Amino acid sequence: MNLRIILLCLGCMFLGSELVAQQLPQGSLYSMNPFVVNPAMTGAYDFGDFRISYRKQWQGLDGAPVTGFVSGHTPVAYGNKVRKGTQSPRYSGGPTYRPAPPSGTFRWGLGGLFMYDKTGPTERNTLQMTAAAHFSLPDQWQLSLGGGAGVLQYVVNFNEITTATANDPLIPDGRVSLVKPYFSLGMMVRKGNFWGGASVLSPRPIDLDYGIPSGTADNRILPHYFITASYRVELSEDWAVLPQVWLKGMKKASKSVDSQVRVQYSDRIWAGVHYRVKESMGAQFGLALLANTTVSYAYEYPISAIRLVSTGSHEIMVGIRFNNRSAVFCPPMGW
Repeated sequence: MNLRIILLCLGCMFLGSELVAQQLPQGSLYSMNPFVVNPAMTGAYDFGDFRISYRKQWQGLDGAPVTGFVSGHTPVAYGNKVRKGTQSPRYSGGPTYRPAPPSGTFRWGLGGLFMYDKTGPTERNTLQMTAAAHFSLPDQWQLSLGGGAGVLQYVVNFNEITTATANDPLIPDGRVSLVKPYFSLGMMVRKGNFWGGASVLSPRPIDLDYGIPSGTADNRILPHYFITASYRVELSEDWAVLPQVWLKGMKKASKSVDSQVRVQYSDRIWAGVHYRVKESMGAQFGLALLANTTVSYAYEYPISAIRLVSTGSHEIMVGIRFNNRSAVFCPPMGW
């Protein structure tokens, strides 16, 4: 089996001008932590936010993707803080909703993100720092612009590749690691219970050139685009419904559409369903243990051909908030 077929089976590289597939990790809980795909979220609220997540995709399939995130971000250099002890159990559309900062003001946010992702013999490790500016516009609109910069380590362990021909001369020995600069850009708009955002990971293609005995395999990580929108519908003082849609795409590859509806009670317990067009469907659950601790879980069942060899995907996330002065259990965006 030659290298071109191996990469096609992995479905995670771009080879020459013929092979294109999703290259960066998939996820079910972006709605719980949109910061991992949009740096404009950095320091968006009055508290610091720390998250750890783990995803095991396509359970039962050898070499299936395993992904982990560690993220944290906080506002910096801003006034207008919520006074400690303020009685505001949650953000909502009713009288407890705290208006946006005065028009014409702005503030900053800083954050960091580490991602580990392994699929078969390949690994992607990303470390980046993020920053964002949040501007208060007329009529309580808020605009956020952010960016991230760091490094991407891309690893291929050729010793884990089994070919039909023993000692295939096309396959080198050992573990090959490449480290490349990595960037991300994002924007977000908010007003009351509405928010929307757009972002791009790796705005410029990242060249991954591996020297092999027969020449050079030219691979590239292409830009990944994310667009999302959500609106919190208040049913009563305690009940709210949050529909959300995600559009995800990559140049020369088919687009992915995720939709979900989540129901929240008292902003401390939530459950919902999600659907990824032609790929998967599933459910998610979450609980705010305290004002500063949340746990979320999602399960996906594949509806594509992968269902023949997999029992589904599992994802769990733990979130911790720091300096949460007003004991906010859930901001308008629902995470």
